[in-house]
Amino acid sequence: MEGITGCVEAREDRCRLLGLLKLLYSNDNLMQGSFRGCVSSPKLAVMRGTAREADSLPGPKNEDGMQEEEGSDSTQSTLTGLIAELDEVYGPRFTRFVLALPESWDVGDPISARQSNAVSALFSWVQACREMDPPNRMLNLVSLATRRLVSNDESNACFLRVHCGGRMDTPLSDGDEVLANLFEYARDIYPAFLIDIPEEIRIPGSPFVVPDDRGGSADFLRAVLRDGQLKYLFPEFLGTDPESIELQDLRKVDSLVHFENGQGGSFQLPLLMFHLLNSAYIRCVVTGDGSYESYLASVARNLSDARSLATGRAVKVPVVLGFSNISITGAEVITFSGSSLRKVTSRDSIVLPRGSKVEALLVLDVSMKIVHKGSHPKSEEDRHDEAWLQASRSFQKWRGSLQWIVDCHRLAFMLSDGETHRSGVVQVSQTAINPLQGNLSVSWDDRNVYTLASELKIDAGKISDMVRWVDQVTNNHPRLLRVALRRILSAASSRVDPSDALVDSVLAWENMFSDSPETSLRVCGALSLLLEPEDREKRKMLHKELNDIYATRSAIVHGNSKEPADEVVRKHGDRALAVAVEAMRRLYSTPELLQSPSASARGKDVLLGLVEIR
Repeated sequence: MEGITGCVEAREDRCRLLGLLKLLYSNDNLMQGSFRGCVSSPKLAVMRGTAREADSLPGPKNEDGMQEEEGSDSTQSTLTGLIAELDEVYGPRFTRFVLALPESWDVGDPISARQSNAVSALFSWVQACREMDPPNRMLNLVSLATRRLVSNDESNACFLRVHCGGRMDTPLSDGDEVLANLFEYARDIYPAFLIDIPEEIRIPGSPFVVPDDRGGSADFLRAVLRDGQLKYLFPEFLGTDPESIELQDLRKVDSLVHFENGQGGSFQLPLLMFHLLNSAYIRCVVTGDGSYESYLASVARNLSDARSLATGRAVKVPVVLGFSNISITGAEVITFSGSSLRKVTSRDSIVLPRGSKVEALLVLDVSMKIVHKGSHPKSEEDRHDEAWLQASRSFQKWRGSLQWIVDCHRLAFMLSDGETHRSGVVQVSQTAINPLQGNLSVSWDDRNVYTLASELKIDAGKISDMVRWVDQVTNNHPRLLRVALRRILSAASSRVDPSDALVDSVLAWENMFSDSPETSLRVCGALSLLLEPEDREKRKMLHKELNDIYATRSAIVHGNSKEPADEVVRKHGDRALAVAVEAMRRLYSTPELLQSPSASARGKDVLLGLVEIR
């Protein structure tokens, strides 16, 4: 009896698959553009979506016109060619996932009859959209993957994967109706995230999966408004019974939300599912695991974070910094405490501006919260100018805190490089992944990246030192030395004019040891003792050299009838930076000096020999 039932179910699957081939060729199922018919191909007559034309495929058929068994060598060759074409259109990740091909599978390897039927269906989608312009073609391919045209229980792409023997299980939601809805829709749209979006139509920060009517279903919308925490995202409707709101009115529920990271504005209930599901996938990409299981876990975490944000609590969100002038060998990812540095992959295009020169990503976990929730203004009189001002102040503070963390990492990278004092990464882009924003806010410097800094080269032998330095600097760098931090970084990476680099470097000296009167004596004397604590002759020579550099800097800043020669400025600028970098290293090896209450106190401790210099 079980065998008969299995045969019946298999036949129903084949019937539905054949129906899919027919159904997808209806103009009603294409979102935009016009279908002008398909070019006949001996490779796959079934692309026209009829059982009669499916008969022209080589190999035995069942009574539905679908392939029953694996075909001849010519059939296999045809299928191999079709899979190669599908890879070009969809990308290999999507094709292999939907066809449920094992990781060991390679082009040319045999596939099952069910998989060959799915190849036919996928190719029919491509043919249906071939005459469209690229944006509409991609929009329709994504739509065909995520819509439920064949089954009422799963999307077309999910149906094909299960038909091919793959699994699309979802975790238990333990009575959480919001999470249950999210898991169901997440399962349906996941394959579409795997489609490769062509460079020419890719939009930074957008995964190209758009919401459909299910994201605005009455069940889901009412579940959100009933939720003990999510309901606070829409304060105007807190006293309203969700069951009493008609669907057309549910789709109008909105609020005004401003986030600490600068995002915000109108927040619409029907787009909540879109925000949660899209940002969950972007989070997977950033963490380097885009698997189906990882995506579902990310969806659950996003919902948990959204509930925390709705009730005024802060959550940790990934912030992605794109760096240039850096190379990593010997490791794919370098993990620090609360952050990671890794190579760029092709999947990272979603968080990077198009055409940008980014060679590595620094991923930080940064605290973020909502700074304002209120009713959406219905007229000009309802505008919340004070709320915007408050949000702007919070954003400036958040951005400053983030830049401090980034700069501490950059300084740590520089201090860890024992081969040169000039290595410096250049920050190109910045992206915060907000669980309540499905489209990312990507900021970047669109200028050509140019720097006089040496490339930071990280190999396997340097990783342990880098991890140690990142831990030290991010946890211990004093705010009193923030000027030295910024000036060292700018002198190495940002300055093109050598005189600017020289001024920056000497300002870093002064931030470490400045006092008055006799500033140059105190600064140069303290630096000489710090860098040459044992050898008096070397200390004396270094002190003279530092005085000369200080004099060149003063001539530039204060003006002089005889300007320093360009060669002198370049030489002194490079040496001044080397001294600043080495002095910072020495401060970290002597914690008492690093944590001095002021530059003056630090200088006195060194000059009077009150601290043992290590």
